[in-house]
Amino acid sequence: MRGAGIKLTIFTLFTIIITIGLGSIIGNISFFTDSYEVKAKFTDSTGVLVGDLVKIAGVNVGKVTGFEVQEGDAIVTMAINGDVQLPENVQAEIKFRNLLGQRTINLSRPDIPSATTLDEGAVIPVTQTEPALDLSVVFNNLRPLIQSTNPDDINTVARAVLDVFKGREGDLEAVLGNLGELSQTLVGGGQRLNRLITDLNQVAQLLNKESSNVRVGVDRFTELMQALAEVTPTLKEAVRDLDATSRKFGQFLVQNKDNITRDLKDLAFVLGIVNDNLGPLDRIAKNLKEVLLATARSQSYGEYWNLYVVNLCPEYGEILPVPIPGDIPGDCQR
Repeated sequence: MRGAGIKLTIFTLFTIIITIGLGSIIGNISFFTDSYEVKAKFTDSTGVLVGDLVKIAGVNVGKVTGFEVQEGDAIVTMAINGDVQLPENVQAEIKFRNLLGQRTINLSRPDIPSATTLDEGAVIPVTQTEPALDLSVVFNNLRPLIQSTNPDDINTVARAVLDVFKGREGDLEAVLGNLGELSQTLVGGGQRLNRLITDLNQVAQLLNKESSNVRVGVDRFTELMQALAEVTPTLKEAVRDLDATSRKFGQFLVQNKDNITRDLKDLAFVLGIVNDNLGPLDRIAKNLKEVLLATARSQSYGEYWNLYVVNLCPEYGEILPVPIPGDIPGDCQR
């Protein structure tokens, strides 16, 4: 009896633990997790119930704990896990959790999150929230179309669609998957699309304001292109002449490569001599002014120079001064 009582006690405790665990999973109840309250203001919170999940990127980070109405808007209170920090400009959107109509609140961080985070009791403004799509409104709007349609026609269209996709379930699944990914991409980039549309609108307004200047710029560009078209033959001829000249210059360089190389070496040799004698040349250049001034002064004082023309007589091999013509042999006189 004692052993049976122990077994019954263990079974009862195990059953209670399993029941509590299942209840926490189904009711999204966390026993040992710290949390803080954050509120979000929605224009419509239809379908949201206490206990619905709050997610970020598909991960559960909290749950809905209450509602209230304030100035015609729904204030949804959420309990967020204490280890999750939300930026002040976080976006909140109500989405469908499943086909049964259950909702979930999806929190998304913007591309540029703010440095400050939400504290206990903070409210996400309505400008940063999006309500869920109300399917009842969609069905109500489709009701007149459905009522006016013949059921036989609908069945005919349905059978035709089934015949078209029969045997192509894989292709249809791939198309639906691609459409789902595209819709998720568009939803995730909603803010970027809004900024893009805003920027395009600003560009259009700017172009509208500057339309006259734009027209003037286009007209001038057109005139420039016409002028270029008129001088195109001349430009082509100039390019051909330049090409011919460059070819000839290249041939000249190739044909006179040895001479050019030799001249460059000689020039380098001369420049080397000049470089080695920069000191004397510098002194000559400095004294040249004084020498020229002294020469000018000697001329202005009435003195004269004894100038001789040195002439070499090849027959006699002598250097004879010109001012003494009588001493020059007859064969060397000029």
